[in-house]
Amino acid sequence: MNEVELTKLFVEYAEVSKKADELKAQIETEVLKLGETRKVAGVTATYYKPGFETPDYETAAKQYAPQYVIDNYTTTTTTTKWAEVCKAMDIKPEPGAPKPARVVVKV
Repeated sequence: MNEVELTKLFVEYAEVSKKADELKAQIETEVLKLGETRKVAGVTATYYKPGFETPDYETAAKQYAPQYVIDNYTTTTTTTKWAEVCKAMDIKPEPGAPKPARVVVKV
């Protein structure tokens, strides 16, 4: 394949992606009107009922709860920075598993 053919593929991909975005928007509009999930030809348009976002519990609790109550529900987690331990001890770990080359196409 030469550069012209590859360029044509890129252009066609961009056009098809634009058309796919238009179709997606139309499907979303129609499924919103229907108010139910639809699955056709391996494509699923999931309908989510209107609701509420998760409340901001942290802000509310800090505003109204006394510190001793907050302390009763506070936990501490200890983590280890393994790469830094190896560096400090001059430990050379085995290399990770090989990863094949890949291409990511974005529009």
